[in-house]
Amino acid sequence: MRLSTIVVGGGIGGLSLGRELALAGLSVVVLERAPKLATVGAGIIMNPNAMAVLEANGMASCVRSRSSPYLARDTYDHRGRRLATRDYRPLYAAGRLAIGALCHRAHLHECLSDGLPAGTIHLDTRIVALEADAGGVRVETERGEVFTADVLIGADGIRSTVRARFFGPNEPVYLGYRSHRFVVPNVDGVEHFTEFLGRGKRVGLVPIGGGQLYVWTTFNSPHKSRAWALESVGALRTLFGELTDSRVRRAFGELESTDGVVCTDIEEVRQPAWARGRVALLGDAAHALTPNMGQGAGLAMEDAAVLAEELTRAARGETDMPRALESYVARRRRRVETIVRLSRQIGEEGQLTGVLACWLRNRRIRREGRSLARTQAALERLLAWPPRAAETA
Repeated sequence: MRLSTIVVGGGIGGLSLGRELALAGLSVVVLERAPKLATVGAGIIMNPNAMAVLEANGMASCVRSRSSPYLARDTYDHRGRRLATRDYRPLYAAGRLAIGALCHRAHLHECLSDGLPAGTIHLDTRIVALEADAGGVRVETERGEVFTADVLIGADGIRSTVRARFFGPNEPVYLGYRSHRFVVPNVDGVEHFTEFLGRGKRVGLVPIGGGQLYVWTTFNSPHKSRAWALESVGALRTLFGELTDSRVRRAFGELESTDGVVCTDIEEVRQPAWARGRVALLGDAAHALTPNMGQGAGLAMEDAAVLAEELTRAARGETDMPRALESYVARRRRRVETIVRLSRQIGEEGQLTGVLACWLRNRRIRREGRSLARTQAALERLLAWPPRAAETA
């Protein structure tokens, strides 16, 4: 069977699925509404599980070519006092995890798009009609183009058009805080993923190669508020003034304007069904999660690898399309739900505001950080790919 797939969305998940299907020899087109591939988000955390997927599909060397290795994650309090270090290097040395990478999002997009056959991606494509029935799927664009295929995959993000069309309306859930992201020169030579915990505020400093530093923040904010501290660099620095470590201050000091600062709501998509008939959802369209574990890209890439395996089985006649998509969901659901839950909990603790609550949080992080064996086991359990059988059962 010559199975064909239409992927709506040219983000990380959509491009990853395109790569996986092309490697399997299956026909695929990726439809993206933007006139060029997006680079919003500045930096990106490629955890070991994400890099393991890329190693399997041949794209890891491209990503590593312009990135920093993800060797450790250092956590400090608001004054810069060390709370804990999660060191990945023993797990790397033992071959138990793929080496993580920290890079610019634009570089990742470039690698993924270059890994697709010419003509796979259709940019500046606005969809006006989506149809699916037992015989196949059909997509019509604003320019009058018509694409037909055997299966339709919605990889079109947190406000997915495919999700709304085939699964009904489902607005993302706002979790009470927002995030800034920007890139500045790495003047302090920060080597590790470094985070600072304040009261209702956090700042992360992430080296992404090429002498660049990816800076992310979180801050509690009412949903209707527009007080995002983007009116000036001074306002942004003031918002995070309680974080007094010199590395934080110098990173903010390198910012000359807020024009390139991205500010987004922290939201989740809680979607009960990810597949129906010949249509399935992938990545943020199915399960957008908080960024606290840096797993948005990793989960989307894992989705793509598993979905491509199931579609390949359907192409070989080993199963039919609905069952292939049901199997994809069954294989992914438990692991995704575990990481979504853990990421949400990390965010809830990170956004605490009470003096006592923050002190207790910091004490717990410091205490747990001393248990190296337990930390290593937890990292391996969460970041290994393929995951242990217990994680997907």
